[in-house]
Amino acid sequence: MIKNDIAHKIKHREIPNDEFITPQELANKLVKMVPLMGQKIVCDNAYGTGVFYKALREHSSATIVQFSKDFFNFNTEQNWFVTNPPYSNLDRWLEHTCCLALNGFAYLFGLHNLTPRRIELCEKYKFYITKIHLVKVFQWFGISAFIIWEKNLSKKKRRTELTYDRIVWR
Repeated sequence: MIKNDIAHKIKHREIPNDEFITPQELANKLVKMVPLMGQKIVCDNAYGTGVFYKALREHSSATIVQFSKDFFNFNTEQNWFVTNPPYSNLDRWLEHTCCLALNGFAYLFGLHNLTPRRIELCEKYKFYITKIHLVKVFQWFGISAFIIWEKNLSKKKRRTELTYDRIVWR
């Protein structure tokens, strides 16, 4: 592998670039996919510019909570977490989410970040993928996936719906 290779540079950078701002229209579309009907508390736990927070407030009657500080110091259970999490600590982020989410979580991240090990980690906590929606955001690396995980599903309900759109979001 050549040290100038872009993947090597991304993986080995000293300061991770975890700020990938989701277009507001995309966040609005994705939030509508999350089964939030009847949920009490929903948290945007990676509140940056607030696009998921705004979308949640517009499309859900639940109490919407925002959290932008160190998520690993956040210890309050929520019904749902919906956001675009930072990728540099994704394993730790997923595990902490699994410990706090009562019903589910929906995260937008690079499709290449959906690995068997991460799926197994979430399944260990009884969270199963119910939907994967593929999207392309201009200037983001590759295809992104909005993944919805729900807790304690019976084997009959453990089916994953795969959808996509052909829009390049800006």
